[in-house]
Amino acid sequence: MSQIRKLLYIFLIVLLASPLIRPQHGAYISPVIKYSSINGQSVNLFGVKGGWIINNSFVIGAEYYALNSNVLQNWVDPYSGISPNIKFSTGGLNFEYIFIHENIFSASAEIFMGGAGINLQPSPYYGGDFLVWEPQLNANINLNEWFHLSLGISYRTTSELEIYHIDGSGNYPPLDFPIKNLRRWTGSLSFIFGMY
Repeated sequence: MSQIRKLLYIFLIVLLASPLIRPQHGAYISPVIKYSSINGQSVNLFGVKGGWIINNSFVIGAEYYALNSNVLQNWVDPYSGISPNIKFSTGGLNFEYIFIHENIFSASAEIFMGGAGINLQPSPYYGGDFLVWEPQLNANINLNEWFHLSLGISYRTTSELEIYHIDGSGNYPPLDFPIKNLRRWTGSLSFIFGMY
């Protein structure tokens, strides 16, 4: 009976020491600047992302970005007689895998999946909702244990754009804004504060 008890203790010690049972955890938060194009015009988006890191490898997180540039388009609002600016924001979940983890350099692949919306300003009449998914590759420089720089390249793709009338009525002319104008390559610079 004592032999079985000893084996049981050894088994429990090994089990508790296993990284599958007691993984190393970390977390980070990061301001992000993204450079892309919308409707053929160069734009930047500002945002933030954060994540929970498991075993220095797998990240579960969330992101939010908003357009920080004026984007005109070749459509005139018949109500105001002007060509309104496009406003764009997106947020959702982020899943990342760090596949190279060295002292100074690391590399990772991630995918962002979320919802997005546009509206036209100062026109009060038009808005639209759609889904976004954006696979990305990152090269990271680990400046010290808690501060990292990350350069990324991604491709933003979307579902179909559902245009709606903001005040709920259906009395509006069609909006000529192809959703393909939002599907673009994107570069990003992230300032990562955290331990991993």
